[in-house]
Amino acid sequence: MTEDPETGTYKDCMLMCHFEEPTATEDEEPPTEQDKRKKMLALKDPVHTVSLQQFVYEKLKAQQELLGEQGFQALMETVDTEIVAQLQEFLQGF
Repeated sequence: MTEDPETGTYKDCMLMCHFEEPTATEDEEPPTEQDKRKKMLALKDPVHTVSLQQFVYEKLKAQQELLGEQGFQALMETVDTEIVAQLQEFLQGF
């Protein structure tokens, strides 16, 4: 995660897009078939296709629905306050 200094929001820098074609400069060789296969494999890897912010939000929301509001609040009270603050900052705007 990197913070965008202009907006103050966080961006998931591990996400890859299938539209991003590697470009070769004059002193670089064009991508080989192996390079293309690696990229296609990486595009299917959840590490590069799922937003961490969205994933964490969905998992917390699922726990909240599973435990109910009171159960979830009781669970969150057992979490260190600094971690809760970091989670809130991380999920801000989601």
